[in-house]
Amino acid sequence: MNRAPIHNYWQHEFNDPAPGSQQTFRAVFTAMDHPGQLFSIRQDPYAPAIFNSASAAICLTLLDFETPVWTDIDWQSPAISWLQFGCNSSIVTEPCMANFVIVTEPGTMPDLEYFRVGRYEYPENATTMLVQVDDILPGVEDRNSRIMVGELSQLEFKGVPDNFWHQWQQLSRMYSFGLDIFFTCEDVLTALPQTKPTEN
Repeated sequence: MNRAPIHNYWQHEFNDPAPGSQQTFRAVFTAMDHPGQLFSIRQDPYAPAIFNSASAAICLTLLDFETPVWTDIDWQSPAISWLQFGCNSSIVTEPCMANFVIVTEPGTMPDLEYFRVGRYEYPENATTMLVQVDDILPGVEDRNSRIMVGELSQLEFKGVPDNFWHQWQQLSRMYSFGLDIFFTCEDVLTALPQTKPTEN
């Protein structure tokens, strides 16, 4: 990964849930306050191999028994049991039923219209999406695979199809709020919160 400035939140182990969760929580909400910036969650939580370390830490921190989760992971995978018992979450069958979505194959993810979209009156009802990508690259030249968030860095998310960005912009034009989206790669995350994007 070609990493331009990344802010580190270091934790050697996730054996002690309290400091691990606290540092991850801080990283997540700092990322929300600084859309498009890259942050590193250097923790090593126990999780199935399908999750990168940043995604695993976020799931352990944000999910609980009140959080219905939809994911593209095969229901026969051990990762489903980990989400149910390790994160105490219920797994739902349809994207529209979920408050939290985990996407491990962004190239085949459902259209964004199938998720819960936050509105001005109830922004808290928006789906939070956690999307694992192959790589996150700054300063790319391909305008179809990047997005400008305010005046922050331009990023390319490897593995995310072009129609995803078209759908995201369309939703942002239709609603004052949209979806909270986290992209992760290895130990790195960046956030696109419920904001209207700047046109490229």
